Amino acid sequence: MATIALATLGSISAAHAADAEKDAAVEEILVTGKHLEESVPLELSQLGNRIQLIQSDAIEKRAVNDVAQALQLLAPSLYIQPKSGAFDYVEVSLEGSRTGDILWLVDGVRINNRLYNGTTPLDTIPASMVERIEVLEGGQGLFYGTQAVAGVINVITKSLTKQTSGQVTVGVDTNEGRHVSGYVRSATGPHEFVVYASSDEATGYQAFPTEDYQPSATDRRRGYDVQTAGVKYGIDLSDELRFSAGYQRTHAVLDFANPNLIALYFNERDEDLGNAKIDWKPSEEFSLFLKGYYHEWKSTVNRFNNSLTSPGTVLHVRDHVFWGYKDYGLNALAKYTVHDGVDLYAGYDFQNYSGHDDSLKIGEQTEQVHALFGQVRTTPDLFENLRMSAGLRYNKPKSGKAITIWNASGQYDIGEHLYVRATAGTAYRLPDASELYSIDPCCEIGNPSLQGEKSSNINASAGGSFELGGTNGTWELVGFTRKVENLIAAVPNASGVAVYQNTPGSTRVDGYLVTATLQLGQEVSASATYSATNAKTKGRPGQIDRVPEATAKASLDYHPSDLPIGGSINVNYFGTTAVTLTGGLGRQTYGDVTTADAAAYYVFGPEDRHRITLRIENVTDKTYASKLVRAVKDVGGASYVAHNLGVPRTFHVQYSYDF
Repeated sequence: MATIALATLGSISAAHAADAEKDAAVEEILVTGKHLEESVPLELSQLGNRIQLIQSDAIEKRAVNDVAQALQLLAPSLYIQPKSGAFDYVEVSLEGSRTGDILWLVDGVRINNRLYNGTTPLDTIPASMVERIEVLEGGQGLFYGTQAVAGVINVITKSLTKQTSGQVTVGVDTNEGRHVSGYVRSATGPHEFVVYASSDEATGYQAFPTEDYQPSATDRRRGYDVQTAGVKYGIDLSDELRFSAGYQRTHAVLDFANPNLIALYFNERDEDLGNAKIDWKPSEEFSLFLKGYYHEWKSTVNRFNNSLTSPGTVLHVRDHVFWGYKDYGLNALAKYTVHDGVDLYAGYDFQNYSGHDDSLKIGEQTEQVHALFGQVRTTPDLFENLRMSAGLRYNKPKSGKAITIWNASGQYDIGEHLYVRATAGTAYRLPDASELYSIDPCCEIGNPSLQGEKSSNINASAGGSFELGGTNGTWELVGFTRKVENLIAAVPNASGVAVYQNTPGSTRVDGYLVTATLQLGQEVSASATYSATNAKTKGRPGQIDRVPEATAKASLDYHPSDLPIGGSINVNYFGTTAVTLTGGLGRQTYGDVTTADAAAYYVFGPEDRHRITLRIENVTDKTYASKLVRAVKDVGGASYVAHNLGVPRTFHVQYSYDF
């Protein structure tokens, strides 16, 4: 078991090495606690799956405002690149995946955009509400279903507790940003509750280089206004039975940056997320949870263009044009210990989702999916140094063909300081509404005949721990391969308009990852991760779109226990990345960029309840493209490549009070 724990801890950023005892306590709660759903990710990590944990303390000590920035700094093997700063769309890749190959959850509830797989849901998730983030790598379709092709990222909001605690935080930054957040949690008798809220606003920075703008674009700074509030409640009805529920609401106004025509362009969004759950554990051998959830995502597009033919005239092109979806369902999972050394899991998953987009003329579409899944696992009671699992999932959508996928994994400990582990299986991704039904004559056309993607994957790694003098460390070498059939891609037609098609032949994603952490005495920790990916479709040259050929991250963390100060440096690199643009622009590349962030904090007052945190984002003020897009010239209408800019050097300062 010692090596199993090291394997899990080795996947955690070294920024948390100072909190190793805290991390271990979290793992112990998740693995041995009576709440079955919460224990699944950590138990999977002991069965050969890689997991990364990011704790709220590490986020707070870096004055980060949104979840995307937290992941960019603190998830070692995850590539994530915001388009125009905080609370914006992002490009994501995990083990060579595309953005739409990752499943996003909040408190176990899927929040992926049902209309557009590639539209990430991170533009409305503040970091202040986070208790921890779990990044579970590799194909995870067995427990989580569609889109969990390359991994699952679960954002856990502030947890319930019987002790009273809370925090208030205020902050500003040099992009005219303002942040206010707070939470309180406590218990009254058997009733536990937590309430949290946050407000984030910014005027933002210029989203494109000056030379990329047309004279018709007068709104050049990309801003945001995000207001979030949530509440959670829990009660132990008996020693065996617990009920819990949560609700969160977000209202946001999010600018959409564009280099031509725009006088004002924004999405106004309301998002509601709720869940209710029963946990039942009548004996040591049997446990069960039932969860119902509801997710409604409503957005309106508002666009004002400057007239090209009548200077000074502003045209209201889109007036609260609706796009959105509803998603509700039921999850059930049971665990039964057949006998010492063998556990059996069985579950049911129901999803019902509907949505439409008046902008791209996607009519109201509704889909239902029923799924049954099961898994058998061994425990150390059967084999002391070996744990294995195998399972199947059967998915039956209302429309389309049924899909059966499988997964097998295992981990073997070779002594106290060395382990090997592997996973293999299949996963799937259903086409989204845009890929099937969109009608946008300028940009993209859907294809109702699309088939769902199906992939097979293998991950294998070796790792361990070491001690050299006063230095402790962990290391891991990971290899991964994934083969995708029926890859869905937007292919420009003769008119330059993207039409969604199933790509002929198979797409292969092969790569490796090397990661290491060091604890240099009691005060300094460090980590470094490098990943290289070769992702190509048979018969087509070059890397598939928006997947970097290489990524790297490194961090250095200073956390003296006897001083009221601390700090960190985080360095990110993403290599050459390609994208295919419409309008005759074809294949373009960007990337090969290194950026660095630095943060420092000072705690003071009784019990160190007060904290001031300073962060410098993009320390060297590196100018780089975070994404490439197609733009159109005011005169002549010719297409050209425009460069979304990453965040310039930005100073953040926050003050927090804990109670």
